[in-house]
Amino acid sequence: MVKNCLAVLIINLSSEEEIGMKRAVVICLMFLLIAGFVSAGGETDSKSGKKDGLRPVKIVIPADIERLEDTPYWAAIKLGYFEEEGLDVEMISAFGTTDIRMVATGNADFCGPGPSLILASLEEGLPIKAVLAYDAINIWGMCVLNSGKIQDWSDMKDAVKKYGRKLTVALGDASWEMLVTPTLQAAGVDTKNDIEWVVAGENRYIQVAEGKLDMLFSWPGEAWQLIGQGFDFKYIDGNDVLKTSSNPIVTSLRMIEEEPEVVRGFVRGMIKGIYFTKYNREAAAALSCDVWPNIKVTWKAALYVQDGRAYQMFGPVGGVEEQKFLDNIGFQWEDKWQLNVDTAVASGVIKERIPLSKIYTNEFLPKEWDKARVEHDADTYDVEKTKARYPLE
Repeated sequence: MVKNCLAVLIINLSSEEEIGMKRAVVICLMFLLIAGFVSAGGETDSKSGKKDGLRPVKIVIPADIERLEDTPYWAAIKLGYFEEEGLDVEMISAFGTTDIRMVATGNADFCGPGPSLILASLEEGLPIKAVLAYDAINIWGMCVLNSGKIQDWSDMKDAVKKYGRKLTVALGDASWEMLVTPTLQAAGVDTKNDIEWVVAGENRYIQVAEGKLDMLFSWPGEAWQLIGQGFDFKYIDGNDVLKTSSNPIVTSLRMIEEEPEVVRGFVRGMIKGIYFTKYNREAAAALSCDVWPNIKVTWKAALYVQDGRAYQMFGPVGGVEEQKFLDNIGFQWEDKWQLNVDTAVASGVIKERIPLSKIYTNEFLPKEWDKARVEHDADTYDVEKTKARYPLE
């Protein structure tokens, strides 16, 4: 599996090194990985091998795909939304910046990286562009123990003076540092002098739960699943201190120029999957559990995961932006992208501001789509059959 290959590439550079140097090292390593992947016969020619007249499409996500929070993708796959667009979509996983480079080099068609990674990749010259908003709010936060000394962003300030040492942050990959750095700095945290980054891998949450590390870099979909599974965590929300947007759907400039209808079809299918997940949390939980029946959770935890996914896409229920996002699913907002750029420059993720026209486009959003059909799919999904397999709490 790709995640196993990547394990040997995880780097744990010291916190004193500059973010730019870390990014360069990570990107170089990822390039070598992709080269090896292709030479080993892993290259995907998406134009060949059509199945039943469908265009094969690969979406790569920067995490293990065996998780319950990717419901919009799976809804679009399992309920036929992609197939109706002539697409046969496969989800694959990668870590670090590999997903972006796979898309940029034609070894995958779409990915969903964080804004900091997108901006850093654009500065490196990668031919990519965001085509659909997915996480409409800033999703980067921290999980901490409820019994711990860190309970909000202010507790992280002046850590050395308060606690006599730097606070340790558990990362899954070294490149994740640049994702959360703008949020920490917006909260007034000195990331160079008060934070120590620790690459702890996929089971990083266990080290935080055991008190070996202070904080878990996380996001609502993951955090709420962990809390629902019984971990004694509190989630400190990054959207409280920095109201940017997060991971959009990204494709290559080649796809935009040469296969715009594939991009348009993928976007329309994703919008339906996003709405399905938001419209009916129980149907979303059931569908996700049906995709991954071996993941052990309670029904309460399965619902928590979908609440976290909906929160990432639309913000808090009843929040000031929720209806705006619902009325404009997939739309990328200029003010949020501009704030992403400004904070990326201020935190050293990129050196110079990048024109917004080079970062994203809304040109592939459909003028209309069948919302009633999606609601019918959600309302008629056999939730009770799936729910019966799980303990309630």
